[in-house]
Amino acid sequence: MTSCTICPRPLAPDTDLVVCWGCASRLRAGFRELARQLPLLQQLLTPGGGPPRRGGTGRAHSPLPARLDVLNLLGPGQVLLGPDQDDVPIGPILHAWARSIANSYPTVTRDVHGTVHVQQGYARPAVRRADLAGWCAWLVAYAPWACTQPWAATLYEQQQQLLARLRAKTGDGPTRTLRNAPCPECDGFALVTLNGEDGTECEACGANLTAEEYAQHSGAVLPALTAIAVRIALQQAADAAA
Repeated sequence: MTSCTICPRPLAPDTDLVVCWGCASRLRAGFRELARQLPLLQQLLTPGGGPPRRGGTGRAHSPLPARLDVLNLLGPGQVLLGPDQDDVPIGPILHAWARSIANSYPTVTRDVHGTVHVQQGYARPAVRRADLAGWCAWLVAYAPWACTQPWAATLYEQQQQLLARLRAKTGDGPTRTLRNAPCPECDGFALVTLNGEDGTECEACGANLTAEEYAQHSGAVLPALTAIAVRIALQQAADAAA
């Protein structure tokens, strides 16, 4: 049995995916978060102004019309797919991956004689959409196919590096919601859901549950756990009153 190329979880023997379900969910959620972070980043583009300090020399020159560190993320740049992306803006990274996916995505056609032909390079990127959110939406749509390719882990790693750069500027990240039901694998109360992701993950053992699996699991275990908690609370109240 092979393992996920991002984390050590095993993959199903009959799947063509190279990453597990949880990592695939995080990849899609990451592009959605990128789109959500963009307006926050644009708000930081204009530096805050203020009057010169009294008693000092004041400003020696006028402030720059834009924050260079934020402009470096939103501005143009060279399209690269190498491992070092620290100085590459958002746009070139997204464009490079969209172009790479578009050039390798297979298209199946059938000619007039009924013969099936598989061609590559027919997934056209959303080149007419100049906004970065449009590129994020395009990459979300093609993320399931990307998760079948050997470079899926590289895509995920560069996406997470880019998200870390944005979060460092905006101070914003995904909302973490703690679930009430214990983990079905380790029984620990460490199941969490991050907004934008499709499922729930255990922070203790790494187990992943789809939304449907968690709903079924919580429906089976929470009524009994709630009844036990109520009995304990009633007993504690009775002991306190005695």
